[in-house]
Amino acid sequence: MMKTSTPFKAYSSGVLGDGMIETDVFYNRFVNKYYRADSPAEEYRAFLKEKSFVYDKVVGLMTAVYLRNKSVYTYCKDGLTISSIITAGVGNAVDLTSDDITPFSSQPGTINMFIFIDGKLTDAAFLQLFIAATEVKTRMLYELGVQDPNTQTLATGTSTDSVCIAASQKGSLYEYGGSMTVLGQAVGKLVKLSLLETIQKR
Repeated sequence: MMKTSTPFKAYSSGVLGDGMIETDVFYNRFVNKYYRADSPAEEYRAFLKEKSFVYDKVVGLMTAVYLRNKSVYTYCKDGLTISSIITAGVGNAVDLTSDDITPFSSQPGTINMFIFIDGKLTDAAFLQLFIAATEVKTRMLYELGVQDPNTQTLATGTSTDSVCIAASQKGSLYEYGGSMTVLGQAVGKLVKLSLLETIQKR
């Protein structure tokens, strides 16, 4: 569990807290690779309630990667502070550009990215950072030679990756987060370092 000192505005593709949410609680839950649930969101809420954890207004991601193998980095320069917590495994890598149909895999997400920014972001900046993080993720999988086991082609991601971009919405305003901005480039550096570390380690 990760908890911020004040509620952050977050854009997330997670199992819980998907879309736009304001919260100070962020989970990256480990489940084994055989995890199955008809409704992962309902099962996730039941799990949090059983553990007496906060389960209202929470961003919740799931992974079959051991959490001890997480990569944690902080970028701090020119008044900009960004922290990333990333877990990554490529057991269910997928090449989304392949013409072949990839069999559906319901395994939990294996590349989970939490990006925390001390600053105020516009909606456009949030979405541009999603793009930046995804572009770098795909490039690093290419650099590391990760293949889709079904097509034997280079993977673009895994079947259930998740991203959470969260900002304090205080301090400096960042209107944009694309590749020509300090914000986008900083997020790119954090994703690159994290994936090099976590995937090479595995």
